[in-house]
Amino acid sequence: MDYLLSLLNSAVGNQEVARLLFVGAITLSAVLAVVTVALLMIGLQDPVQRRLKVLKSAQVAVGGSHRAPSSLQLMLEQVGERFAGNQDWHNSPTRTLLVHAGYRQPSAAQAYWAARLLLMLVLVGIAVLALPFIKGASFLQSTLLLLGAAGVGWIVPAIYVDKRKQARMRLLRAGFPDALDLLVVCVESGLALPQSIERVAEELSVSHGELAEELALVNAEIRAGISSTEALRHLADRTGLEDINGLVSLLAQSIRFGTSVADTLRIYAEEFRDRRTQAAEEQAAKLGTKLIFPLIFCLWPSFFLVVIGPVIVGVLKAFGRL
Repeated sequence: MDYLLSLLNSAVGNQEVARLLFVGAITLSAVLAVVTVALLMIGLQDPVQRRLKVLKSAQVAVGGSHRAPSSLQLMLEQVGERFAGNQDWHNSPTRTLLVHAGYRQPSAAQAYWAARLLLMLVLVGIAVLALPFIKGASFLQSTLLLLGAAGVGWIVPAIYVDKRKQARMRLLRAGFPDALDLLVVCVESGLALPQSIERVAEELSVSHGELAEELALVNAEIRAGISSTEALRHLADRTGLEDINGLVSLLAQSIRFGTSVADTLRIYAEEFRDRRTQAAEEQAAKLGTKLIFPLIFCLWPSFFLVVIGPVIVGVLKAFGRL
């Protein structure tokens, strides 16, 4: 406490004003802590009661009243709406990022923004508690520490979601060739496209669970009454892969113009194999250029040390005898 008060006194230059600011900050922190605990206690109720409130909120009561589901859910929604502005959640970049990362819940965007905000506040609080243990820290250094803690708390959830998105897209991309081959076999054997997708999802449930889940979701949408073209477009939007997007476009055109789906899948499978071969050749061609820097910084110094080192030692000995 004395350390924080001395920092405020050095920054303001007036002891009375520093004391007033310090007391105001302590009071505001206590009020915010009490309000936060109260909201959490109100929001974290029995799951059955919370579910009943959610169901009741979807209906208009006798007197025309409309009750909110829970304070915690409202708080998350308000935080998400505050950061989203007037954007539509279904078309926002945050929603697209979370869907690509595998978070398809309706409240995923609100939880994402709330997690970033809460983690930032927690790290800032930890930094404030750690300031008295840092000896000789100036006001500028303390401010930079607090800003750094806030930045880390704000960026870490975004980095985690982005890494999860990349990992999920790698898994989907790795399982797509197997799914495409199985889909070609199923369609050519006489199965319709929805039944082929269902069979492929069953076969890939063990080896490629992420892709099998997406294909099962496509089949569920088709059973619910959504057209095959629209369900496949939803698949392309959820995955974000160019390969699946190209396949969806070809299948949509095939369904629209009445051409053979089996021929379309076979042609796309051949083109996809060619693209994979070209991508592998491109990576192999880049290998020589990428090896230049490891050779320069790792192998060549050792080579010169082994080859020229004895010569340099002999020259030094020869000049030392003169």
